Amino acid sequence: MARIWYRAFQDFFSIRRLWLFPLLAGLFWFLTLTILLVRWLAVGRPQYPKQVNPYVPFISDIAAHQFKPVFIVGCAATGITFFGTVFSVHHVRYSPKFYGLTDDTPWRQTTSLIALLAGLAAAVSLIFLSIFDTDDAHLRHRNLLMGTFGGLFVSALTTTAVWWDQIWGPAVFIGLRKWCIFNTFLVLCQFGCGLAFMILMDDGHFKSSGILEWCLTYLGSFWLASFVGYTMFREGYAPMIEHEDERRPLLA
Repeated sequence: MARIWYRAFQDFFSIRRLWLFPLLAGLFWFLTLTILLVRWLAVGRPQYPKQVNPYVPFISDIAAHQFKPVFIVGCAATGITFFGTVFSVHHVRYSPKFYGLTDDTPWRQTTSLIALLAGLAAAVSLIFLSIFDTDDAHLRHRNLLMGTFGGLFVSALTTTAVWWDQIWGPAVFIGLRKWCIFNTFLVLCQFGCGLAFMILMDDGHFKSSGILEWCLTYLGSFWLASFVGYTMFREGYAPMIEHEDERRPLLA
């Protein structure tokens, strides 16, 4: 069986440090959002020019008028570490020094490559979005926003599909299943929030849609951080089977 992923990406640096990518990605995004939100609250919750939502400004409204350097730096740091997160989460699956599933089914390895490309598209779109997010560039902002969310959606969906066997299949790696379930739960929560956000926004419920956008983005920071459970799982140890003692014969 072809080893698609590991042939393309060998272990060229310490695999013991890959858990830093999801940790930093979640932290950078959480801090970026919090700084913007606290800043808006601290200056008296102003309304910005051309602000669509009269109750709760969208993230782009605040970022386009206040603390734009913070937004650019935060998005750049988040984008870079997000791409590193996607690579790390899929690489540990196939690396012989970690989970070692080099003989995984070809469709999963191909799907991992799709997740990586989608993650790269999302990261690049997010960085450019932060730079060109101005109140007079609505079309450009919309296109970059669609590129960011589209890449995130495809990357999240394909990553969930690749690791789905660790949720419903036989429990092979100790402790991994709970992280996969938690991560999938966050993906479903984000999908629900995103769908509700679009529906409420189209119906003109601006206050609810504004709150949902902030909830959706904050959920994203926890979703990113949850990948630490994938990449820190028993590093440096050989894989162990859950309930292995129960499977051993009573008479040796």
